[in-house]
Amino acid sequence: MSLVLWIDQNSFSTNLVERVFKKKGLPFYSLSKASELSYLVEDLRPSLIVLDGETARASLDEFLEEFNQSAYLQQIPFILINDFPELSSLKKIGELRKPLDPFKVPDQIQQILRLHN
Repeated sequence: MSLVLWIDQNSFSTNLVERVFKKKGLPFYSLSKASELSYLVEDLRPSLIVLDGETARASLDEFLEEFNQSAYLQQIPFILINDFPELSSLKKIGELRKPLDPFKVPDQIQQILRLHN
């Protein structure tokens, strides 16, 4: 699995998931908000973005504006945590539901990627 960009305002949950990824030797980078990410995405070139719906909702207008202005961001597959209709323009390949089990998340993501490919 290539770099996963994880966007979730819940730092406790994110830290747990990050530890699991790092322990498995999987590349992982996290953000706590969904705005101001297009420049970072262009630099990091993640293969996948996992986006929490509530985090996106907190800065939805800014996120969607950045998304619509970035051709690269529009090509990246997304896995959404608790999806909602305002994110229908994303290239969604799967969904995770809360509560997350951080120890299962990497395997769940790999399963979604296998089903998508």
